[in-house]
Amino acid sequence: MNPQSLHANRTVEPEGPAHAHEFRIRTAPALGHTHHMLLYTYAVNGTGEDGHIHMFQGHTLMADGSHFHRVTGQTGPAIPLPGGKHYHEASGELDDEPFQPKGGYYTTMLSVPRHVHGYAGRSGPPIGTEPPGW
Repeated sequence: MNPQSLHANRTVEPEGPAHAHEFRIRTAPALGHTHHMLLYTYAVNGTGEDGHIHMFQGHTLMADGSHFHRVTGQTGPAIPLPGGKHYHEASGELDDEPFQPKGGYYTTMLSVPRHVHGYAGRSGPPIGTEPPGW
């Protein structure tokens, strides 16, 4: 085998520290209610200059104690901030199936009609990075 072909499919890791981001978003209203979302991205390496993205998954907080929705998605590319930090934007729609905790699992809420909430927001700066010189 050609030694160069061993490296042809190798993925190059982005520069910059591994980090994650937190999102605090309020959904658009549907069926007369909204949800708060607290999401964390999966960690990746990157800086504010390289255009990296993050995947995320999570769920909303309960609306009036009745139900929550699941969400998965991908952020937009890194947007630089002064001082070398950055943030990401994310938008989309929640899963339309309303759930409720029941015992050690969750179940579909048949008493709540399926409905879709939109969401859009921006993350905070990177979290989970080591302090300089550590």
